[in-house]
Amino acid sequence: MRKVLRAGLIGCGSLSQRGVLPHLSLPDVSDKLQLAAVVDVDEERARQSAARFNVPAYFTSIEEMLDRVDVDLVLVITPIPFHYQNAMLAMKKGKHVYIQKAMATTLAEANDLLQMRDQMGVKLAAAPGYELFPTTRQMREVVSSGRLGRVNIAYTYTMGFGHEYEPLRGGQGVLEAIDPGWYYRPGGGPLPDVTIYSLQLITSILGPVRQVTSLANKTASERNWKGKKIPVEINDNSLVIMEFNSGALAVATGSNSRASMRVPWGGLELYGTAGVMAVTEVDNASGYPLRFEVQGKEVHTYGSELGHQPYLRGEHLKIEEPHVFVDIMDLVDAIREDRAPLATGEQARHVVEIIERSYAAAKSGATQQLTSTFL
Repeated sequence: MRKVLRAGLIGCGSLSQRGVLPHLSLPDVSDKLQLAAVVDVDEERARQSAARFNVPAYFTSIEEMLDRVDVDLVLVITPIPFHYQNAMLAMKKGKHVYIQKAMATTLAEANDLLQMRDQMGVKLAAAPGYELFPTTRQMREVVSSGRLGRVNIAYTYTMGFGHEYEPLRGGQGVLEAIDPGWYYRPGGGPLPDVTIYSLQLITSILGPVRQVTSLANKTASERNWKGKKIPVEINDNSLVIMEFNSGALAVATGSNSRASMRVPWGGLELYGTAGVMAVTEVDNASGYPLRFEVQGKEVHTYGSELGHQPYLRGEHLKIEEPHVFVDIMDLVDAIREDRAPLATGEQARHVVEIIERSYAAAKSGATQQLTSTFL
């Protein structure tokens, strides 16, 4: 294996412009990872992205990039509906893969991805990797220690806002005026794009879910971006109720509604027979929980600063989407050290099934059993 890995990035949209490309172009990354190519269906966006971030090559298709550039791993940063096909193409060529959240749109797709990973002997990391932040482990240790007693009820909270409100999309030119319409079509929406943070965190603390039910509806028939009307084709207002293998019952929100000023976005509360655990502060740039309280006979506060994450140093603390950078660099080190990445495909698959089954529950009115799990 070469000393410095070479990567191809697929998708030069808002997330790449605000976070991924700025992080990976900093000098302190170059001793481990080099961006060898970028790909976007908009050729001018691909060309300008390569020029802005000093990437040697650009393409309009992943197939052409894989045929013409020697890369070790592929970073899939496209809208959610295209994650599966791009990741499969990369793995079939023997490339390691990082996939932005959600990993796929269905359990069947997620199963295919993990099967291809194992068949090709490559590594796959899937966002968001809460296991990479120390507060997550602290929270899980509190639960496993029994300090809360039996956890019976949990609540986790995110609200969407609509991608058309991202400040970058309000600019001009192909690197800023990036159409958010995909978010309102099948495969998009609050659950797989926003609530997934809550689902990833709560499953990191409480483990797998065995059944879900849900209520959902649509709050608006269309949205507006730069004078363009965008039809809303999916439910954008959901409550997901989960029963965990432990017996705990939990509620997660997924809605294009305003967030509370009192409850942190990405917050989590666990209610047990002996105590309560509540996330009191969340890093808005990453969704990482920074502070949490354990309330029993006394109240104790725990947590970690963003800079306690080993990959986040210097300029990386100032750039948006730091958790994406962390996920990618852990995959890079996993490849170099020949170990499993911490943002596992198995947990990502389980969360994909929670979302898929919640859609089915809302449509049918029937509670849905889950078939996937993770360690």
